[in-house]
Amino acid sequence: MDSFYATVTTFSFTLLGLWWGVVQLRHHEWMTDPARRRMVQSIYWALLVPAIMSLGAQIAPEIRIVWQSVFVTASVGGIIATIFSMRAATGAPWRGFFTGTGRWLTIALYVLILLTALFPQTFSLVGLTGLQGESIWVTLLVFLGVMLAWEGLTAPGTSDA
Repeated sequence: MDSFYATVTTFSFTLLGLWWGVVQLRHHEWMTDPARRRMVQSIYWALLVPAIMSLGAQIAPEIRIVWQSVFVTASVGGIIATIFSMRAATGAPWRGFFTGTGRWLTIALYVLILLTALFPQTFSLVGLTGLQGESIWVTLLVFLGVMLAWEGLTAPGTSDA
């Protein structure tokens, strides 16, 4: 599991750094429009939270309370950030699947992450540890974050033309 979470940590923080570069290139365009600024912040959280979860999973994977605390805290924070992002994006003309429905899926994944952290023994039914079960949800969360970033980057009106 160490190599999985190390890879996800590196991947997520790398994407986050690339996102900062994109934001810097589009800073004037995106930061002067409140809806776009909220989209940028939403993508930031979508990339940061899985990175933090994966980083925390490496601290002491053999000590359940450590990784459970990280996943509980990060999932609650992710739920709150996603709800605020959804409220801010209501009625945005560039709203697509991942800025709409995808966010509901993101909240569902955060709930599954929270429940897995609280009840890790559930995954023993299929022969996995709780931390291995979390890896399934984190993988899907990273996918949704990447797709949200792509949708935000390619949304109508985000070009310099």
